[in-house]
Amino acid sequence: MPSDARRSVAALTSTDPSRRRRLRQATSRLALGALLQAHDLLGRATGRHLREARTQEDPLRHLQARLEEAELKARLAWRVVEILEARLSRIPERRRPHYSPAQRFAILEIKRLLGWTRQEAGHTFLVCPNTIGNWEAQVRPGLDIVGSTVKPVAPVVRMSDAVRSLVRSMKRLGFGSDDLIARTLVRAGWKISVRTVGRIVREALRPAASPGVPPTDLAKPQRPVRADFVHHVWMADLSEVRAFLGGRFHIAAIFDAYSRVPLSLQTFDHRPDSRETAGLLERTVQAFGKPRHVITDLGSEFRGAFETTLEHLGVVQRWRRKDCIAATARLESFWRTLKNTASLRLPVFLVKEHGELTPSRAFRIDPPGGVRSDARG
Repeated sequence: MPSDARRSVAALTSTDPSRRRRLRQATSRLALGALLQAHDLLGRATGRHLREARTQEDPLRHLQARLEEAELKARLAWRVVEILEARLSRIPERRRPHYSPAQRFAILEIKRLLGWTRQEAGHTFLVCPNTIGNWEAQVRPGLDIVGSTVKPVAPVVRMSDAVRSLVRSMKRLGFGSDDLIARTLVRAGWKISVRTVGRIVREALRPAASPGVPPTDLAKPQRPVRADFVHHVWMADLSEVRAFLGGRFHIAAIFDAYSRVPLSLQTFDHRPDSRETAGLLERTVQAFGKPRHVITDLGSEFRGAFETTLEHLGVVQRWRRKDCIAATARLESFWRTLKNTASLRLPVFLVKEHGELTPSRAFRIDPPGGVRSDARG
C-alpha cells in the first residue's frame, strides 16, 4: 500500500479529533474544487456543442442551436433572480430599499404583460401584495391626489405619450420590426405609420446635442456615379430583419443599379464580417462577371477582406455618405418592398381576440418558487 494511502487510512482510524477534523476540511476543499472544475468542463462542453451546431450548413440545426442557447440563458436568468431574492429576503421588509417610481411602473408593466396576480408579482419583487394594489390604484383614471409614487421614465400625460411609450416597450421586448409594430397598432385602432415608429425608436438612441459645438465639416462630395449599362455599377448592402419576440437575421445583397435586379442574396443568423461579404462578392463575380464600380456604406463588413477582394478584381469601391441615402436609394427601395411583402400577414395570435388565453398560460412563465394563485388581482 502506498505511503499516502497509509496516512489517509491512519487518519480515518485515528481517535484524535483535531486530526480527523483537518482531514474532513481537506476533503471538503478537494470536493468543492472538483465540483467547480466539473462546472467549468460542463460550460466548455455546452459552448462547443452550440458552436459546432452553428457552423453546420443545416438551417434547422442553426435554429435549434439558437433555441437551446435562449433556453439556457432563460434558466440561468431565473436562477440569478432566485439567488438575489434569497439574499434580499433576509432583510426585514421595512428595512429594504424602496423602488423608485419608474421601477414601480416597470413592475406593473411586467405584471400586466405576464398576467401575474398581485401575490405572484409581490413574491417575485419581494413586496406585499397590498403594495402592488396601492401602486395600481395610483394609475387609475379620475384619481385626485397630489404627487404619485408610480411614474414612467418618460412622463406620460397625453395620448401621444402613451403611444410613444408603448412603441418603445414593444421594441424593447423584441416584438419585431417597425413595420410589424405599426401594422399591429393600426389593426388595434391606433393611428401610426412605419416612419413614425422608426422615429420614436431612434429618439431614445439619439445622443443629446451639445450646445455651442459647431457641426463637423463634411468632406467635399465626389461626383456621383451613373449606371449606363448592365453590370456597370453594383450596390452592396446589409439589412437586418427582426421577427416577433426578438428573432432576427441579416440579409446581404448584391444589386445591379442599371437593371434594378438583385444578383445574389445570402442570409446570416449573425452580422457577417468582411470575409463573408467578400465571399458573396466573389461568387457573384463568378456568375455575372465583374462590374466597374461597387457602392457600399461605411459598415465594417465592407472593409478589410472586402476591400482586398475589390482591389484584386480591379473594381473601384465608392462609399455612400451617412447623410446621403440617394446613392443606394434603389437598393433601399428593394429592402422596403421585400420586408413589406414578407410581413403582409400578421401572426395569427395577433389577429384573434385576446380573451381566449391569459398571458400567463400563453407564455408559461411562472414566478421563481412556483407561486401560483387562481384569484386574479
